[in-house]
Amino acid sequence: MKGIEVSEVCEIFERINQEGQALDIFDIVVAKTFRIKNGDKEGFYLRELIDDFRDKYDGFFIEDIDNLTYLQILAIIIRQNIENSGVHNITSRYLNEMEAAQIERVWEDAKKAILKTFDFFENHLHLKGPRLVPFRYFYMSIASYFYKNPDPNYSLLNKYFWFYSFHTEEKLRNTTHLRNHVDWLERAKKGEKVEFPDFVLNKNDLRNSSYSSRGRLSRSILSLLSSQEPKDWKYKDSSVLKDVYYHLTDKPNLHHIFPLNFLDNFTDEIEVNKNSLMNIAYIPQKTNLEISDKNPVNYLKEYNLEELDEVFEDHLIPNELIHWAKKDYLPEDALDSFIEKRINCFVDSLENRLGALNINIIDSKGEGK
Repeated sequence: MKGIEVSEVCEIFERINQEGQALDIFDIVVAKTFRIKNGDKEGFYLRELIDDFRDKYDGFFIEDIDNLTYLQILAIIIRQNIENSGVHNITSRYLNEMEAAQIERVWEDAKKAILKTFDFFENHLHLKGPRLVPFRYFYMSIASYFYKNPDPNYSLLNKYFWFYSFHTEEKLRNTTHLRNHVDWLERAKKGEKVEFPDFVLNKNDLRNSSYSSRGRLSRSILSLLSSQEPKDWKYKDSSVLKDVYYHLTDKPNLHHIFPLNFLDNFTDEIEVNKNSLMNIAYIPQKTNLEISDKNPVNYLKEYNLEELDEVFEDHLIPNELIHWAKKDYLPEDALDSFIEKRINCFVDSLENRLGALNINIIDSKGEGK
């Protein structure tokens, strides 16, 4: 099938596909790189290669990463490490140029790089699966960095991840950005000095954020909360990450610290978005159901308030809530005040993670009114 264009392959397989569905680019590359064993020359079947990889290794990411992402990771590694490969990008036009021999040449070291990438997300950043990764392109840039890299700089990777996850300008949203990121990390891998540009974060983006399973900022906020390894409010030694992660669907039942129905009956004087992710916390579904629509001052008194102070720090929750619970009093502007202080908790956490970079915190609240 060499030399056949993508459109021709699609037409052929549309005719023979038993389910009557057009094949995607992964299916096309599988077909074009397929090789039957012939004498001493081994056969090659890309789909089997990926499936065997999934079967052999465990982890939150292994199963959930789709075939296209695996293919694009391989494309980046081939582009960076095989001269004149013809694979200049991760678009269908260039994925169609991939050859079995190229994949075979990089596969063993690519597997190690992919596993290190997933390990970085899961065990260094404490992200329990792909739904918490803000940009798909992170898989490609970071796997390329790990490829044949005997001494990766995890401190640099941590800064890299948080910098581009939260930067207001979304600097990893297209393939041009991806190319620049891969080249930047390649220079770092070679030991060259690399520098980050200025980091810009708009507080109003955090203030107005609401949950979206595909939204970059939504995933960034939830990934930061996850990286804090938050504990259960009742059993402070118990992690809540696994339970919460599996409920991150298109319409998850995330816990509102100030329950929505409570707010509807409490006051009409609320300036901020009640559904803001600044009003969200990671707790188990069982605890969420127990809290229901209760006043936060009332439901917090059911816990050990002295221990909650430490637990809330990992949730990036300001301790004003505990003070109000101890006083048995909730001011009318409690949500507005709480969200402003929680935004500052997020900013402080990011500043600690980014270290001595040039950081520019802005706030566009009220602009355009």
